[in-house]
Amino acid sequence: MGIIFSICHQSFAELLDVPVHKEISVLGMVIAGTMAYTLGLSISSTAKRISIPFFLKNVGIRLILLLTAFLVSINTIGFGAWMNYFAMAHLIVGIAVLGYSLYLKGLPLRVPKALNLGLGRELLFFSSSGIVMAVMTMSLATIDSQMVASLLDYEALGVYSIAFFIGSFVDGVRRPVSQALSPQFANHWNDKNSVAIQKIYARTSRVLMAVALLSFVTIVPNLDAIFNLIPDPTRFEPAKSVVVLILISRVIDYSFGANGEILSNGPHYKWNLIAISGLVGLLIGLNFLLIPKFGIDGVGYSLIIAYSIFNVVKAVYLYRMEQMQPFSWVQFQLLALAALIYLGATLVEYEGFLGLAISNLIILFGCTLGYTWFRNKI
Repeated sequence: MGIIFSICHQSFAELLDVPVHKEISVLGMVIAGTMAYTLGLSISSTAKRISIPFFLKNVGIRLILLLTAFLVSINTIGFGAWMNYFAMAHLIVGIAVLGYSLYLKGLPLRVPKALNLGLGRELLFFSSSGIVMAVMTMSLATIDSQMVASLLDYEALGVYSIAFFIGSFVDGVRRPVSQALSPQFANHWNDKNSVAIQKIYARTSRVLMAVALLSFVTIVPNLDAIFNLIPDPTRFEPAKSVVVLILISRVIDYSFGANGEILSNGPHYKWNLIAISGLVGLLIGLNFLLIPKFGIDGVGYSLIIAYSIFNVVKAVYLYRMEQMQPFSWVQFQLLALAALIYLGATLVEYEGFLGLAISNLIILFGCTLGYTWFRNKI
């Protein structure tokens, strides 16, 4: 579909009677590049070699995006050229990652084995649920923005977009971890190796929680400095509280580890589909209630409440069905250390550059101490 969009963009624009054929071409390149990347990353993860795909996507594309944004800001290129560079970066990275994965695993050209009727039906149902899961996941990525635009205005959407970008920076770590773990969980389920699943479950809880807490204690005390980098930062003052709320929701979500990957790649995948559908419905309902009352902060409150319920439900289900749970005293120690670092960084009384320097020195010292103490426990 991405290739068709790119080639036939003029025909699509005429069919839809909209003057956006260039944008349709850009969309096509992004779709094709993203799908090639997803396929390549899935193949690479079976070889446990995701560092290069991860670097190309999360560093390469972001770096190109930032450099071209700078060129736009100094009027060297226009917004249309920026979109084209963004699309071409996606396409090039997607092709590169797909090529890398084929280099690792080869291209096995053989006729697939026939499936018996029962296995064929199960595969069809599993594949269909995967499509629904993808739709739900994409809905989760856009529900809040759509509801901010419809319930408030486009100015509020612009403010929220900045907050979401900063608050969701940590998601760049979660996605490749999920891609790498999915085939491992599938293999362990096939081998009925619940001990290995429990071990990975507990470790992902500790690692992801540490990453989310690290993001919180480094970003929140520096919010004023971060927003001062934006031209006319007073426009985005309401976004600061939203960043804090989004980061809290990430800490909650990540603290429960890879429960979604465990459920979706084993015998309980139907339950995971029900759970994520419930999350979408819960977010829509909470946003309808809280956005009119609290403005864009209502989105942050909705994320905290919804992800808390969502993860508790999945954790309880896994514990009841498989006697698996991810928590230990290490998580409580991580929370205590993060609280101390945060308090130390925010209680600095000096103003200006000196206060910022002292605050970040406290963060650096606390994180270094935490790494030394927890590196063998995580």
